[in-house]
Amino acid sequence: MPVSTLPSAQEFEEKRWAEIEFVGFRYIGPNSMKTDRDIPRRAGYGGPPKFQRGRVYLGLLPTWLDEDHIANSNLGVHALEARTDFEVIYDPERLAKALLSRNYLPPDVFYEGFDRWKRQKVLEKLDLEDKGRVFEKDDEEPYREQLREIAGVEQDDDAAVSQQRAETYVGRFSRSKITEIVKLLRDDTDEIDLRTAGQTDMAEYLTRFDPDVVELAVDVATDEADPDDLEALLEEGDEEGAETDSDDHSE
Repeated sequence: MPVSTLPSAQEFEEKRWAEIEFVGFRYIGPNSMKTDRDIPRRAGYGGPPKFQRGRVYLGLLPTWLDEDHIANSNLGVHALEARTDFEVIYDPERLAKALLSRNYLPPDVFYEGFDRWKRQKVLEKLDLEDKGRVFEKDDEEPYREQLREIAGVEQDDDAAVSQQRAETYVGRFSRSKITEIVKLLRDDTDEIDLRTAGQTDMAEYLTRFDPDVVELAVDVATDEADPDDLEALLEEGDEEGAETDSDDHSE
C-alpha cells in the first residue's frame, strides 16, 4: 500500500503554503470495515475511502495550510484527530512497527521509481539512513533492520512466516469464504467474533492452525472433503497438545 497524499501537497509545501507530515491513522470503531468519504475530503488523504478496523493507513497529511493562499485551509490531519472512531499515529516507533507489519514496504517510497519528495519526508520523519532503492523484497532488509531498531523489536522469523500466511489468506479468500473456514475451526464463539472480525482478523486467526489443517478446512468448506476428517485431525492436534503440556509439567 502506498503512502497517500493530495496531488497538490508537494507544491503547497514548496511554496511554504503548507506543512505536511508523515503520519499513520487507523479506524478503531465498532465495524470490521468503514467506508467514509469524509476522510479524504477533510483530512487531505488521497487514498480510497475504505478503512479496515485496526489496520494502519499511511499518509503525508497537512498539519497547517495558509488561509491566504489556499481556499480550503481548514483541511488537514486535525479532521482525523476530531474523530472518536479514528486514531492518529505520529510517533516514529509505532510508524516503524506499522511498516514492519507489511508484506513489503511502500513502493512509492522505497522501491525503484520511488517518489523523491515522499521518500525524503518518510526518511526524515523516521531518521532512516538511505540504503539505496529496493528492487526486490530481499533488498528490504537494510531498511527493516533500521525499522526494527526504531520500533524496539527484534527479528522474529516465526512471526514473519505467520504474517506472510495471513496476508496470503487475505488475498486468497473473500470475507464470506474465510468466515466459513473459521467457523469450521474455532472451538467456540468467544475465540473470535465473526460479526465484527475483519478479513485480516480472521486470516491471523487461521495462522494458529497448521497449514494442512487450514487446507483441509478449505476443502470441507467447498464440499471436497469430509467434515469428519477435519474433526479427527483437530482432535489429533488437541491430543498432541495435551501430551506436550503433560511433558512440560512433569519436568
